This record gives sequence, C-alpha cells and structure tokens, in this order.
Amino acid sequence: MCGRTACTLDPQDVRSACAYTNRQGRRMRPRWRNPGGGAGGGGGNHGNKGTGQTSKQKDNTKQQSDGTQYTPKKYWPSYNLSPTQVMPVLVSSSHFDKQQNNNESDTKTQSVGERELCPMQWGLVPSWHKGNPSTVSYKMNNCRSEGMTEKVSFKRPFEKGKRCVVLADGFYEWKTGKDGTKQPYFIYLNQTTPVTDSQLRIDPDITAPPEQDDMLEEEEVKGQEWTGHRLLTMAGLFDIWRPADGSDPLYTFTVITIESHPSFSWLHHRMPAVLDGEDAIRNWLDYGTVPHKQAMSLIKAVDSLAWHPVTTQVGNSRYKEKNCVKPIELGKPPKSASSNLMSSWLSKGTASPKNSQETADEKRGKKRPQPSASKPSPMMAWLKKANSDEKLQKVTGGPPTPKKAKTL
Repeated sequence: MCGRTACTLDPQDVRSACAYTNRQGRRMRPRWRNPGGGAGGGGGNHGNKGTGQTSKQKDNTKQQSDGTQYTPKKYWPSYNLSPTQVMPVLVSSSHFDKQQNNNESDTKTQSVGERELCPMQWGLVPSWHKGNPSTVSYKMNNCRSEGMTEKVSFKRPFEKGKRCVVLADGFYEWKTGKDGTKQPYFIYLNQTTPVTDSQLRIDPDITAPPEQDDMLEEEEVKGQEWTGHRLLTMAGLFDIWRPADGSDPLYTFTVITIESHPSFSWLHHRMPAVLDGEDAIRNWLDYGTVPHKQAMSLIKAVDSLAWHPVTTQVGNSRYKEKNCVKPIELGKPPKSASSNLMSSWLSKGTASPKNSQETADEKRGKKRPQPSASKPSPMMAWLKKANSDEKLQKVTGGPPTPKKAKTL
C-alpha cells in the first residue's frame, strides 16, 4: 500500500525532472496547470505571476447550495505528505483538449503539448459523488489493481481514460517486527545516488503555500538537463468532482497498488504500481492509443526500488522535518540533546571547578589559608582504635592488652 510520501520539488523543478521527448523528437518541460480553484487552487487566475508569500492561509472554504463544504488546497512541497494533501500529477494533454472543445471561447485552456502537470488532491472523489467530498477522500487514497475493473469508483475513470502518473521523491512503508514495533523505511527509485537528502527551496518561516502561477507554459529544454534525483513514477487514476453550484471543480487521484515484487515482499505484501521508464509512462498516459484493457499489462510488480530505514518520527503526519528521509542505523537510538551534553561533560573529566573567590585570590597572588584537619568524631576514633587493636592481635598472636580500670 501507499499512505505517506515525500515530494520536495517546487513546480519549476518538477517540470525539469519530468522533461520528455515529444513526437517531434524535441526535449520538452511539460506545462504546469493549476486546475481552477480545485486541488492546486489559483481561482482561475490564468497567467497570474504572483510571487508574494503569506504566513497566513486564507479561508477558501466553499459553501454549496446543498449545505456541504469543501476547502480547495494548493500544492506545498513537503518531506511528509498524507492523503487529502496535494501532489503533482502527470496527465495527457488530451483531457484539457476535451475541455477546450466544450468551451471554444476559452483560448487559455488550449493545449500545445502531449502531457501536463496538475496538482491534485490525494484521495479519489468520484465525479458522481453527492455531498461533502471530504467524506470519501480518506478511503480512496489507494486502488487495488484486482478491483480496478470491478469497483465502480475506479472502473468508470479507468474506462474513460483518466489515467495519471503520481510523482514523488519516494514513499514510506512500515515493517512490523516480531515484538509488534514498527520501523519506517523510505522507498524510492533505484538510482546512482540514493535519495538520502533533499533541500526544500522554500522559506521555513512561511506556513502557508505562496501564490503560484496558474500556468507555466511548456518549453523546450535548452542547455543542461535535470541533474537531481529521479522522481518515483506511480500509476494512478484521477477524477473530477464538480460542485452543485458550478464553482471550480476538485481534481483528485488515487494510487494503484499491486502484490509486492519478491524483492520487496519482506517489507510489505503490497506496493505501488511503478511505471519504470519513458515507454511505460507514455503508454499509460496515452489512453487514445492504448485502450484500458491493454494498459492493464503495465500494472505489474517491478524490481526497481531502493530503500533505507528512517526515523520513527515520520509516523506523525504533522512532522515534516528534513530528517524524515535521512537514513538511520538500526539498533542505535538517536541521541537526545541532554545525552550529548552529558557525553561532552564526561569527556572533559569530573574535576570540580574552582569557585569565583578562589580564582580571584589566585589572580592577586594571595594564598588562601588551608583549612585545618577536623577532629575525628568519637565514633571514628573508636573505629580507628579497634582496627589497630585487631592488627596488633594478628601480629602478637594474642588479644590486645586490656586497659587498666581507673581507681575511684
């Protein structure tokens, strides 16, 4: 299964990491499109070039005519993403061509490329759903391949060609030990340099997504190609839920899961359906050329993943620090700040420091009087005498000479 991911690239970097060769043989960065006010937000401000950032996110809750509510969300790079949050998704441009044909006057939705990037909310909301969309999204974050052609929530979008590629740095999975403890692992595409680090290009003090361009046009790659890590490309399905009041639609997706490859089954019996390679990605997206029955052959377990153990703190969906993806050494618990301080103090010895008065006297060359030896207590004197008598008995072989009683 797949219930937690990391995706730390901003829209421009996602586009660079997803560069592809089109049918004319040109290397292209796909268009980035925020689909209206749904997942990805933007409110339909096509061409908006806002770059300002805000520390307080606006309340965009939508009140429907039937009394239901939903809140559109934006893509926000993170080391720890969970269902109902927004992730970048790759789709065929033909889906937007259909929308353009339905609204010829809207020239801003015209597509010029073969594929596009859209931020979508994780957790499929079927187009036919009635009521609050948030009531179903948590239950639909994964789609078992075995039921993809049977369960109506997945069957309809699959047969209509609503296939997508879900993008992430990697995903998290938990291994349950014999004692019941769970150890998380970070899983990603096998590559030359393991994905053990990533740098968010965002201001850590900003707690809400910045204003984003609603449209970043497709452009040809000129110069150096993307040199960062390979993104994990998972097969998925998407759907579009349209509110009853006709406001902006909500784009949502689900990740297709399959029985694990033998190389991965030690960790979990399920895994995402990974599309490894440009041909697999192209055929999955091209629903016009590759019908859904043929596309099923692309949903298979592949031996192309790498992994390493990470901190158990990733289990908290609110924990989004950089060490989420950093490898740890099992069997060695991380040191706390207090334990590091104690180790440092012990390494310097345990000699007690001089007090301030002693230090001041030494600087002036003044010698402080040494304290005289204190008189032993009666008990200590008696013990000392008893000990010396015992030693004398061992030397002479007889008892110590008794003291003479005082004559009254």
